[in-house]
Amino acid sequence: MANPLDQPRPQPTSELFAVRVWPAPWAFGVLILPLGMFIGFIWTALPFLLTKSGVAVEDISRMAAILQIPPMLMFLWTPVVDVKLRRRTWLVLAAATSATCVCLACPLVGPSHFNLIIVLLFFSGAVLALVFASNGGLMATTLSAFRQAKAAAWNQAGNFGGGVLGAALVLWLAQRVSLSVIGLAMAGLMLLPALLALTISEPPPATSHWFRGRFGEIGRECLAVMRSPRRKWGVLLLVGPGCTCAAQPLLPALASHYGVEASGVLWINGIAGGIVLAAGSLLGLLIPGDWDRRLTYAGAGFANALGAIILLAPNRPFFYLAGTLVYLLTAGFCNARAVALMLDVLGPDISDVSTWYGALTAISQIPIASMIWLEGRMFHHFGVHGLLWTDAAGNLFVFGVVATAFLSRKLRQVPPVIASTTAGPAVPTE
Repeated sequence: MANPLDQPRPQPTSELFAVRVWPAPWAFGVLILPLGMFIGFIWTALPFLLTKSGVAVEDISRMAAILQIPPMLMFLWTPVVDVKLRRRTWLVLAAATSATCVCLACPLVGPSHFNLIIVLLFFSGAVLALVFASNGGLMATTLSAFRQAKAAAWNQAGNFGGGVLGAALVLWLAQRVSLSVIGLAMAGLMLLPALLALTISEPPPATSHWFRGRFGEIGRECLAVMRSPRRKWGVLLLVGPGCTCAAQPLLPALASHYGVEASGVLWINGIAGGIVLAAGSLLGLLIPGDWDRRLTYAGAGFANALGAIILLAPNRPFFYLAGTLVYLLTAGFCNARAVALMLDVLGPDISDVSTWYGALTAISQIPIASMIWLEGRMFHHFGVHGLLWTDAAGNLFVFGVVATAFLSRKLRQVPPVIASTTAGPAVPTE
């Protein structure tokens, strides 16, 4: 018997007028802004402020490594979003707490309070994981399947766009006001977008206990996912080598091979890169909501491979500029399709959606880290071309497997026809 979870989801005719329904998909581009602005602050603006205040580069790199821990382990505490309070409430509380930590950390920028800054920002990043999980849970529970893909595109555009906004704001204010004012401005801009969540009509959570019975329920939901070929395929794609965009953090290190100076890297991979990533995410709006997300995910990876192939051209600044912009544009598209695929894996029968959303995101980090390591090894042995071919090969391999599987399925669905030698229609075989 066919699994009902694998059947295409019917789309009501009212979806043609989805723009009139609240929450609209674009709202999730606003609700993710607290996280995006925090990322832009700690990765771009804060290192500039710390260097300007006399903190050594090796200390800044140590801080960057420590602040990377919360995103890797967030699945340990994001399940709290599915209990006691509404997800919209968790989102606002988390944004407010994180904004307070950033506000307190900014005036302390300098070598004398460096460890305290790390503690405040580490806690801020850990709390912001709840904003991320709340976004995923709200998209899965308040939107139809048709509108989830659009929301995923807006969500990633807001994430990347918020990073550009956070970095640009701080760098602009740093030349004009004190660190305390910068902290207040960042706190306000992190909290205000989160307040939009309070306008979402969301029922109270069904689960009343913190942990009692939840692990058993999660286990049953895991079995349901694994028994569904469609959803199992989605999980396999998320842990595969496609759509990892692993060369993205390595591109600045390749710039010197193309004769690109530091100022060019700062522009191409920095502010302009963030804008291009956000624009790439919005490409997801062009994908119809009823298209198979597994195929579009693999297709996004294929497009990303084209950026790596452009970078294989002669080592000249123009090809670095063109290849990097195409790579970042398609990387934003890959991120949007990854979120859409995760929402598709969740499906309508998962109750702890935020828990699963955080877990799937954490799982998807495994192939990214693995591909970054592998591409680094290929660079060591074969140089720039070895790194880029490895990055492209992962995307091309996954696209080839998925495209072959879909074509094979389509061919099996077409009934063979025996051509009639007489006038009249052909007759299908038994």
